[in-house]
Amino acid sequence: MTLINAALIVASGRGSRAGGDVPKQYQLIGDKPVLWHTINNFINHQKIDKILVVIHPDDVALYESVIAQLDATKILPHSFGGTERQYSVTHGLKAISHLAPQNILIHDGARPFLTTSLIDDLIAACDQYLGAIAATPITDTIKSVKNKQDEYIDKTLDRDCLWAAQTPQAFDFNTIIKAHADVSQMGENKLFTDDAAIFEYFDISVKLVKSTNQNIKITHPEDFLWANAKLALLNGDI
Repeated sequence: MTLINAALIVASGRGSRAGGDVPKQYQLIGDKPVLWHTINNFINHQKIDKILVVIHPDDVALYESVIAQLDATKILPHSFGGTERQYSVTHGLKAISHLAPQNILIHDGARPFLTTSLIDDLIAACDQYLGAIAATPITDTIKSVKNKQDEYIDKTLDRDCLWAAQTPQAFDFNTIIKAHADVSQMGENKLFTDDAAIFEYFDISVKLVKSTNQNIKITHPEDFLWANAKLALLNGDI
């Protein structure tokens, strides 16, 4: 079997801002964990060939309880994450490298509402570009400060040129794994908040694929209220 499109789901974070007795990706939306919904979106997509999930070593039992509720045909053995998200992605890329996929879609485990059409659009973009990410145009007026501790406005940014990055972020596999390997050799001072930023560092163009604010990353306790209402709406319960 030729592996064309693989998904790498990063689910090794602790998610302390979300509260709860377990990490946010294992808390429930409806009657299923967040991570169940996230993985299931990729399982149900016909163009996704394989899925690898990166988890925390302390979460093995929680993760196994999730995949026990899924059709695991596409799911590869899990990989363990690192101390930073960037390291977790690197571990996941190495773990799937023996299958040599053409494209890899890297996604946050706590974004359970990605759509089939968004995955379609990212895969299509990967046919033309080495990298493409889900993103939304900024609609708020954005103010910047000179440093993190400053509470006074330095300037107003032109929102017409600003986009909010999301996941999935889709890449040519050989290019992204080499880029990760190259920055890994630079030490801990080269940390990036997303994978597209690594491409930017090496001057590799990344295509913006328009998404929506429905593709939320669950971060705070109130996000679960929104997510449960959204799921009920999708299921026709309200």
